[in-house]
Amino acid sequence: MTKNQNPPIYTGDIVEEHLDPSREYTAENQEIIFSDEQHGIWADLFAGIHQPYLMEHLCQEYKNGLVLLQLDPRRIPTVTHLNERITPRTGWHIERTAVRYTLADDWYAKFAQRIFLITDYLRTRDQMEFTPEPDMFHDIFGHLPFLTQKFYARIEDKFAPAYLKATQEEREVIKRLAWYSTEFGLVIEDNRIKVFGAGIISGRSELSNTIMEFYRLGRDCVLDYTANVFEQLQENFLAHKEDINRITDGIQELHQQGQMSSQDQGWNVVRALYDKLGISRTGYFGGEVILAPFNVETIARIPKTVYAFNPMFFVCESLEQMDALLDSYLKPIALRN
Repeated sequence: MTKNQNPPIYTGDIVEEHLDPSREYTAENQEIIFSDEQHGIWADLFAGIHQPYLMEHLCQEYKNGLVLLQLDPRRIPTVTHLNERITPRTGWHIERTAVRYTLADDWYAKFAQRIFLITDYLRTRDQMEFTPEPDMFHDIFGHLPFLTQKFYARIEDKFAPAYLKATQEEREVIKRLAWYSTEFGLVIEDNRIKVFGAGIISGRSELSNTIMEFYRLGRDCVLDYTANVFEQLQENFLAHKEDINRITDGIQELHQQGQMSSQDQGWNVVRALYDKLGISRTGYFGGEVILAPFNVETIARIPKTVYAFNPMFFVCESLEQMDALLDSYLKPIALRN
């Protein structure tokens, strides 16, 4: 896509793709020869995020995995390289797909086989800071360091058994739970908020703005980092729950109109929404994103967020709490006859 073309409008619904089945999941399509330009984009994306002032805000689970995955900062890795470092540790297997963003039913069928799909698509130069569409850098740099870690593998193992037995309504909730944990989740470590979600990690613009929110909450005296941070998040969330619900309902409407599909458009329409609702952009609502404690009920209200700017991130008190909260919804569905 060139800069002169109109960007695509994404509403969260995945556009159906019609591909030659011979292009999908075949051995000869797993390893691709990438161009020097593609390797150059990978190298610049890697260097842009692999900076100490950003990496210090990523959770330890991710940083441990990044060391084990041994990614080359200058070249896109082969599928063989990835599987050699992931499969012996957690039993998960990587497959490359030609689908730009596969339908959830196909995705979870692969998940049930402990196969994690990575796309053959790489973002363009004009999407270096933010891409609304998950690409191979997101898949590999964002997710796969985690898949060397047994805890993360257990988290991923929870979704497919529940999804495959769920009603259509429950499937929508499951997709959101996955999105706001493994894609855009945050976690408390040593009384500090750390980034867990691959979608934040692999997008420099969203990563930077999320980190800025950590500092803003302290600057504006919303959070006191010398006290229990998670308890304060819960107190703020409960105090503003009515307005949070109004905001999420308003964003749902904007999202369905395709108005959340780029970073600039997304932030601008959210600001306008605050004005329309009469909510002052100060204090708890003074940043570019809202941080809320991980809560199944609230997450179920959030709009579809595939292909879109994300206006709210959810924080777990610990990885163990994330495990328990996901189990509370997913396990009863997975155990159905």
